[in-house]
Amino acid sequence: MKKKLLEIIKKNSKKNLIINEGIKVNSKNLLSYITQINRYLSENNLEKKTIIIQIENRLHTFIFYLAAIFSKTTICPLDPKLPKSRVQKIKKLLNAKKIIKKIKLTKSDKADVDSLNLDNHKFLITFSSGTSGEPKGIVHDSNNILGVSFSYSKLAEYNKNTKILHCLPEYYMAGIINTFFSCLCAAGQVVIINSFSKRTIFDIWHKILKYRVNVVYLIPSIYAMISNFSPANAKQIIKKNKISFFSTSNNLYPNIRNTFFKKYQSKIKSCYGITEMGGPLTNEIKPNLAHDSVGELINGCKIKIKEINNKKILFFKSEYKCQSLLVNNKTQKIKVDAQGYFNSEDTGFIEKNNIILTGREKDVLKKGGELIHLKDIENIIIGCDFVIDVAAVGIADELSDEKLNIYLTSKLKKITKKNIDYLVSEIRDNTYKTELPDKIIFIKKMPKTISGKIIKRELLSINVSNKIKEVFL
Repeated sequence: MKKKLLEIIKKNSKKNLIINEGIKVNSKNLLSYITQINRYLSENNLEKKTIIIQIENRLHTFIFYLAAIFSKTTICPLDPKLPKSRVQKIKKLLNAKKIIKKIKLTKSDKADVDSLNLDNHKFLITFSSGTSGEPKGIVHDSNNILGVSFSYSKLAEYNKNTKILHCLPEYYMAGIINTFFSCLCAAGQVVIINSFSKRTIFDIWHKILKYRVNVVYLIPSIYAMISNFSPANAKQIIKKNKISFFSTSNNLYPNIRNTFFKKYQSKIKSCYGITEMGGPLTNEIKPNLAHDSVGELINGCKIKIKEINNKKILFFKSEYKCQSLLVNNKTQKIKVDAQGYFNSEDTGFIEKNNIILTGREKDVLKKGGELIHLKDIENIIIGCDFVIDVAAVGIADELSDEKLNIYLTSKLKKITKKNIDYLVSEIRDNTYKTELPDKIIFIKKMPKTISGKIIKRELLSINVSNKIKEVFL
């Protein structure tokens, strides 16, 4: 796998494979940087060791990934803003030799390609998104990371003309595989900009236009935002560049798909992945507005559906599953069934080779004696144009099956009675009586992981200062 990637890099010697804020990195420069970093690793006795990288320079982070994959070193990338106490906890868990926060690179065409390690090795340790109290490390070898990258690249139809806008966090799987390694595996070009924030909505369009980007990868909540806040010429930019839009993370609701399509006449392609299984497992080829489809499986992956407690659960088997897990200072094997399939805890079905998600196993509650899919309720509410994020949460109740609370953030500075009446009427008009929430809670900020997933567990004990308004139905 490493040899295959190296040949692609060498073959495209005149191409700028990476661009970051005006800095262009061609193949020769890239190989030189890789050599420089690997020489540093060797001279500082960091080969065959585990190191943590917390590099604020996004370009240097990605170059370090390439250097590490052609070395014998194991890296663990962490958010530079992660609290020091948590970093030290992870360092102790990994027995990491060093924390690297900055590297110095000299621009040069000279590279010692023969010194690069082309053998498989323990390459990458990523950590779970943070939905549980204790950090969980997931260990990947280099062949699995490159194997899933090549496979996903093919399914996503990347090629040498692909130009990806990279604004996802560089320390979680979609930012490492879907938008970086997979693009390079197709000899495409990665255009790195700052991680997305509300302040950079218009800057994204400027960079798309400037670098002629034709693939944009965002999370669902950002698509909801740019459907409402974008420059007047956004539609023309999309048409001119023939842009393909991809969505990662959970909850690309049909309402978000439809709103985006109505405004730009462009469909968002969704994907689905499990870090323990190597990262991305599916991608849409033909986007579907009617269903919450995540597309077809990549090569090297299989799926089966098991009915458990009247729910159809998706199980996956992948050639690219992780080596092991690190939990509570112990190394564990990933839990699979007798046939090697992993329980995703997601519910869904298969329709014409496309996987349709219906929700999380835990996102189904029993209310009034009936099973309710929380995702259906969330889809109704996200359709209200003043809603940014929504989370439907089941609350245990001694006197009934379960209660249903709705938490949401709004674009409005002030929530009026008119806004509330409209929201309540939308819910009443589009749900059954048993699906009605017991309470709607407006909050200032939605708790999320770095990948944009809402942490529903934290909503159960949300801080009073985060609440704006409560509405009882």
